[in-house]
Amino acid sequence: MIGSGHMLSSAVALATIAVFVFVPAPAISQAPRDPERGTLDGSPLDDLPPYISMLTDFGSRPDWSPDGERILFIDGAPLGDVVELDVATGTMRTLTDGFEHMGFTRAHYLPTGDLLLCGPTSGPRPNDDRPEAGRFTGVMSVLRRPFEGPPQPLGMPCWEGIVTSDVSPRIAWNRSDIDYTDPDLLSRVQDGISEIWTGELRYEDERVLLENIELVIDRTAVFPFAVLEAQDFRAGTEELIFTAYAYAGGEVMGVDLSTGLVTNYSQSPFYEEAEGVAPNGAWVLVERDLDNAFLPGPLDIWLLPLDGSQAWDRLTHFNRYRGWYASNPSVNPDGTHVAFQLSIDGDVVAEGRGILLFDLAASGRLIAPPDSVAMAGGGSGCSVRESPSDGAAWLIATLVMLRLRRRDGSASR
Repeated sequence: MIGSGHMLSSAVALATIAVFVFVPAPAISQAPRDPERGTLDGSPLDDLPPYISMLTDFGSRPDWSPDGERILFIDGAPLGDVVELDVATGTMRTLTDGFEHMGFTRAHYLPTGDLLLCGPTSGPRPNDDRPEAGRFTGVMSVLRRPFEGPPQPLGMPCWEGIVTSDVSPRIAWNRSDIDYTDPDLLSRVQDGISEIWTGELRYEDERVLLENIELVIDRTAVFPFAVLEAQDFRAGTEELIFTAYAYAGGEVMGVDLSTGLVTNYSQSPFYEEAEGVAPNGAWVLVERDLDNAFLPGPLDIWLLPLDGSQAWDRLTHFNRYRGWYASNPSVNPDGTHVAFQLSIDGDVVAEGRGILLFDLAASGRLIAPPDSVAMAGGGSGCSVRESPSDGAAWLIATLVMLRLRRRDGSASR
C-alpha cells in the first residue's frame, strides 16, 4: 500500500504536469491578469462609484421579488434566517423567525410571492471545527405568505443553488453528494453524483406539490468529473444557465430544456461562475477570477453577453481591497439594477458584509427590460458534446490545490 505522503507527492507531480502540458497558456501566464487585486488597504466602501449604493450592512445572496420592490437575503453564512428588505423605504423584516429551523442557505421568491427555501433539517450545525456544516445537505421547502407558519417540505434535496421563475411555477435544483469540505474530496468528486433537475409547483388547497419532475442533465454531458450548479432560467428561450466546475476552471454554460443541447458561453481558461440572467435573456452576470482558475480567490462581477461573443464587461473592482470582493449578483425584474453582496474572504464561502445596489443606466450601460427579449439562440455553436482532453488535468490540479490549501489552514472557496 502506498503511503499518504507518496500519494500526495505523486498527485502534485501529476498536477504540475497537467498544468504545463494541458492548460492553455493564459491560465499559467506569470503576469497577473488582475494586477490591482489586493493592492489596497481599507474597504471597497471607501471608494464607491456614484452608481453603486449600499442597502444594508449585513447579509448575503440577494434575490429580487417579482415586482422589483423587495429583496430577500440570508443574514448569515453558510446558514441563516431569511430577511426581506423594502428597497424604497429600507424597512426590513425577518420572515423565518416564527418557527424552529437550522437555518437556510438559499431563499428565492416564487411568482406567487411565496418563497422557495433550501436548508438542512438534520445533521451538525456550523461550528469552529466544521464552519460550513449544513451547506451541502439542504432540502427544499416552500414558505407560504404571510410567512407565519413553518415551510412545507417538497421531498427533494438541494445542493447549492436553486432556481425560480418570475412568471411560471417551474423550478430547478441540483442533486449531488459532493461535499467540498470532505477530507476525501478526491473520491467525492471522482465517484459522486452531480445532476440538475426541474419540476413544477402546483398548489392544491393548503398544500404545495412538486410535479413533472425531470432529470435535465448530469455531469457526463459536460465531462465525467464536472460538477454542475443550476443558476437561472433564460428569458425568451428554453434554456437553463448553469456553471460547470472542474472544467477549465469553471465555465458558464446553458442547456436547452427541450433538446438537451449544451452550450459553453464563456470559453475561457479562467474561473467563472454564472449568477443572474438579464430579464430579456441578453446577458448573464458572472463571478470571475482572472488570476487563479484552480482555486478562486477574491472575485469580481462581470457581464457576459449570451451571444457567443465572449465580450466581457467588468462591473466591479472590489477585489482591489485586500480580503474583499463582490459576489452573488441578482438582476431586478425590469433589468435596470443589480443587487449584489459585499463579501469578505474568510473561512466560510459567501460570508456577506452587506447588500449593495448597482444602477446599470447610471453606469453608462444598457438596461435589459423584459419587453426587449433577446433573440433565442446560443453562442456560436459551441456545443460541448465532446469534452477537451485537458478536463482531467484541471480536475487533478484543482483537487490537489484544495488539499494543499487546507493543510495550510486556509479555506477553500
